[in-house]
Amino acid sequence: MRRTMLISVGIAIACPFLGATPQPCVTDTLTKYINLGAQGCSIGNTVYANFSYSTPISTTTGVTPDQIKVTPVLQVPLTSGFTFSARWHAAGGQSQQSTINYTAVAPTNTPQQWLLTLDLGQAQVLGIIGSARVDQTTNVGNLSVFLQCADVCRIQNHDQVQFDSVSVILVSNHVTITGGNQGASLSGFTALLNLCPPCDMPQP
Repeated sequence: MRRTMLISVGIAIACPFLGATPQPCVTDTLTKYINLGAQGCSIGNTVYANFSYSTPISTTTGVTPDQIKVTPVLQVPLTSGFTFSARWHAAGGQSQQSTINYTAVAPTNTPQQWLLTLDLGQAQVLGIIGSARVDQTTNVGNLSVFLQCADVCRIQNHDQVQFDSVSVILVSNHVTITGGNQGASLSGFTALLNLCPPCDMPQP
């Protein structure tokens, strides 16, 4: 059985702010976000909370939550989320994995249809075999972005899923770097929640 190192706090799925007003989210390390606990922080009217982090224990040195920079993103009118930045990399013949979890609670007075998007940051495969990918699993749908090479390279920089509004979104971002024959790396990724997709459509 594979052992796993887990750095986390208890997930309180019920109202994460319990009557208190969460502080605004600011650029900081993932460790600081984990320390926010169920109180979390807010971007616009959306509360993000219950951050946790895990990585399998292996011979490859993994990225720690202190090494992951979390940058809040706010796009007018109703899109918010985070850019997660770190030096994810694996040498040839090695691999590296990270999982970042959190919850999102948005106001109910928004359009019924919401949209999750996932964007790949700068990725590199040095040889003819290797990959850098981010898989986002949620309770409303799954997304994947990747650079994958096996003699021929394929890239998917952007993915999205539209869904009916819910009381809470459970997000798990899985980063997997496979070094292949000469190594691979990823600088980061961006995960966003759009509470009004029609608002972003060009007006006639």
